[in-house]
Amino acid sequence: MRWLLTIVLLMSWTGSAAAAAPYAVNSIMLLQPQEAMAQRVDGAEAMAAYIKALNAAAQAHLQRAAPGAPASGYVVVAVRADGARKVWLDYTPALPAAVEGPLRAALERVAPMHVREGAAVFAINASLWGGASASDGPSPAQWHQAAARAGRPLEVEELVLRLFDGR
Repeated sequence: MRWLLTIVLLMSWTGSAAAAAPYAVNSIMLLQPQEAMAQRVDGAEAMAAYIKALNAAAQAHLQRAAPGAPASGYVVVAVRADGARKVWLDYTPALPAAVEGPLRAALERVAPMHVREGAAVFAINASLWGGASASDGPSPAQWHQAAARAGRPLEVEELVLRLFDGR
């Protein structure tokens, strides 16, 4: 909890913006234990700066896009030690391909934080175009497919590393 609190404070996060803002952050969720994050990331400051940059990229991209239907969900992010990153958009209702693909590409262009080993995984609970805050945790469809291919439950880090490898 201390790590997450530090990240939120460093972001100067004030919660949701105007009701119909194209992108409004509701919360940040670490998808690995704090101890694992502390081993992988060069401090909460580096992670907070990366999250700020992701939020700025999402906001800028969606402000230029045509307004969409209100949506609730998550921007799920994994950064691997070699600097590779993947973003999954887990929204209800599902985002149209014309919105999802370009938004994901804009987020994946953001320079990642440094990760020392394995992968660091977190989610940003963000509402789009006035959607409510998501109440369930993130669960991207691609994650379910990867777990089904593995034939067994997977820890988050193992799951995202499999997806990086195309498994």
